[in-house]
Amino acid sequence: MVKEFEAVDLIKDDEQDIFENLKYAQVIQRGIFPKDRHFEILFEEHFILYRPKHLISGDFYWIGRLGKYKCVAVGDCTGHGISAGLISVLTYNLLNYALYTKQYTNPSDILSEVDKKFLESFSSDIEGVAFNNDWVDLSICVINEEENILSFAGARRKLMHVFDNEFNIYKGANYPIGGWQIETNRNFETVEVEYKKGDKIYLGSDGFQDQMGGEKNKKFKTKRLHNLLLKDSVVPMKEQLYRLQKEFLLWKNDQQQQDDVCIIGVKL
Repeated sequence: MVKEFEAVDLIKDDEQDIFENLKYAQVIQRGIFPKDRHFEILFEEHFILYRPKHLISGDFYWIGRLGKYKCVAVGDCTGHGISAGLISVLTYNLLNYALYTKQYTNPSDILSEVDKKFLESFSSDIEGVAFNNDWVDLSICVINEEENILSFAGARRKLMHVFDNEFNIYKGANYPIGGWQIETNRNFETVEVEYKKGDKIYLGSDGFQDQMGGEKNKKFKTKRLHNLLLKDSVVPMKEQLYRLQKEFLLWKNDQQQQDDVCIIGVKL
């Protein structure tokens, strides 16, 4: 009986160690992501809705600046939890590499470089070994304030551009970053749009709209989210964040959170 108790105690100790390590990993991951003060340097107003399903998230957000170009991106890695969190950190650093080392400012060039390096990261040097690697859905905007041009490219993610109480949705490519088994011939196209000061843009993962809930326990859905963002776009960004959080919790009610959630809003 003593040995059995010792085994149980050991398992409990291991579980506690794992939980403590996960909490520390959460701190490290969040420490890598840009802070509010970094957004405030680049943009007039913004909000960050970030709700991991677990301690570590497969969703992430990124900003950067190179000369006159300001960049913002949101990524959604396969799954959630530890493995997805590791992929998010890898992709975050690849975005830094594409912008600051390669000095690409065209969104399609940035995505292509990230995709290439991502696939190289998962290539196997072991003869006869093949596997289906994970992937990332990613959207990126590059803002040229000197010419009032917004450039966008996406890998299975969209951009919402709100202007004059209307909005346009720009779609990305139908394949992700990585996932070589999904598509071998990749071409990420850049869309360029003129914007006016005061316009808003929104990028995000699919966690919010896929959340089950409501009276009939159904998905929130993309159309409802777009209409909500448009309706709330007339209030300051911080108020939008509060309203989004409230809507999400009301919709979810006592249901489990389905996935990581991340939405970024920026006032241009």
